[in-house]
Amino acid sequence: MNISLKLGTDNFLKNQLTSADTLLKPLFDNSGDHLLIKELTTSGDYRSLRGEFDSSNSLYLLVYIKLNNEQIAIFEDKVYYKFSEFVENNHEPTVFQNNEDHTQYLLINTFKTEADLNDWKDLIYKEIKDGLQGASKEPFGFYTKAYQVD
Repeated sequence: MNISLKLGTDNFLKNQLTSADTLLKPLFDNSGDHLLIKELTTSGDYRSLRGEFDSSNSLYLLVYIKLNNEQIAIFEDKVYYKFSEFVENNHEPTVFQNNEDHTQYLLINTFKTEADLNDWKDLIYKEIKDGLQGASKEPFGFYTKAYQVD
């Protein structure tokens, strides 16, 4: 699966929505931009490396990471290939890589409850901080954003 992401207002994105797409609104910020996840078969901004997100869940957590070449190897060794070791309740994320810039990763995970979402957010933050920041001397781009189905 390939995806493209679009940020914008609810009205703007609803005009671009197809049956295969997912429209999300910010979970904790009513004034923030909505997010449209466009699922594409042949091309997109991001290509799937592993996993598939469960679209039947209503809560989404996106984790964006931008790394340098050294950090990519550390990410793969200490985080990417070890998800199954620290993931409980089948909350393993779908991992995407940017097609234009292979140093950018997007992890998407879905949840039924806010408690599960917050637990995963804390866990992935700890794993990335300990696994990446602890092993790399250079800073890297990293943020998380929570959404819910609109």
